[in-house]
Amino acid sequence: MSIKPLTASEVKNARPREKDYSLHDGFGLLLYVSKAGGKSWRYRYPHPVTKRRQTYTIGRFPYFTLTEAREVREELRRMLSRGVDPSEHRNEKRAEVRAKHLQNVKSVALNWLELKMGSQLRQSTKDTIEFIVKRHIIPLIGHENINTIKAPGVIHSLGKYNDRPAIQMKIISKLNEIMNYCVNIGLISGNPLSKIKKAFAVKKDTPLAALPLEQLPAFLVWWDGHDYVAMKNSLLFQILTMVRPREAREARWAEINVQNKEWIIPAERMKTGREHVVPLSSQAMFILNEMRKHKYGEFVFYSDRKPQQAISKALRHKYFLEGPFAGVATAHGFRAMWSTLLNEEGFNPDVIEAALAHKNSDAIRGVYNRTTYFEQRKIVMQWIGDFIDSARKGIVKRSNGFKGLKVVND
Repeated sequence: MSIKPLTASEVKNARPREKDYSLHDGFGLLLYVSKAGGKSWRYRYPHPVTKRRQTYTIGRFPYFTLTEAREVREELRRMLSRGVDPSEHRNEKRAEVRAKHLQNVKSVALNWLELKMGSQLRQSTKDTIEFIVKRHIIPLIGHENINTIKAPGVIHSLGKYNDRPAIQMKIISKLNEIMNYCVNIGLISGNPLSKIKKAFAVKKDTPLAALPLEQLPAFLVWWDGHDYVAMKNSLLFQILTMVRPREAREARWAEINVQNKEWIIPAERMKTGREHVVPLSSQAMFILNEMRKHKYGEFVFYSDRKPQQAISKALRHKYFLEGPFAGVATAHGFRAMWSTLLNEEGFNPDVIEAALAHKNSDAIRGVYNRTTYFEQRKIVMQWIGDFIDSARKGIVKRSNGFKGLKVVND
């Protein structure tokens, strides 16, 4: 039985009844009229595989006119002729759109971060990556859709870091790693941020301020006057051991061998990625004994607000910024101070490099140096401890290059 096609006036004048009903236009198209008065176009068809009856909702009238509904019907019929189910096809498209909407920088950055946290990177590197992602990238552009993000917008957002070029470059580096990750897993076809680094002026690195040796006595008097025991001793311990600021701030009691007077820093906490054993002078041991009286948890130098955490970099940095030595001294600068002094005093340069835990380009020679120079480094560390004691008394002992040679060769 053939179905008479609907007319525009029949569609327009269709009124609600006690029950929902349908007006058929032919070839599966019908106007569904609800008892509430709503009108919508539907298309009924057999599934191309299962042959089960399916219903595809085209849209509401009058947003879809009779002519427009027929055009959609014909497109759906063409899909069926190719073996494609219209409802399944639409659901897939909606899922794709929904997935793209959810693919913002925050979500993919956290997925990428999870992979990094499970990698073989040393813990300090992981902590830095996590800090960059969670404290900078996500707050800055976490809401941006990964499919529509553009270089100009990101460059504009990064402008807030123009006065902090070092952190700006780190953000750019990690952003590119995240975007390349998106390319590799098929979320996007290309990285639109690959060249944003060129939009920022390259600024030369300036050495961190190293305290002039003649100001060391005054600095020690000022620093010894601080009341915050953990803060004060963390820097003194760093100065006495020649390690990097973070390595000292995050020192754990489990790393200290009291009997052998050694501090064994595991590879994952070292910038070089290899274990570093530090001989401890009597002055360094004194600091550890003092901190043991205030022991709270695993960290030797604990946070005043959260004793189960190590002292923060920001807090210790603040002490320098607000003190009389702001711009004159930095925590990291003491390593440069010792390097200069020890070389001038005639100590073996290889022993100094081993004490500073600098990475040797010759891996075999580097391993050899760590074992051969350990006894000599004990002498160097005690020499440093005694030098600090003299400086506290206002005496800066210099030997014009002969003292160090004599001590190391004895």
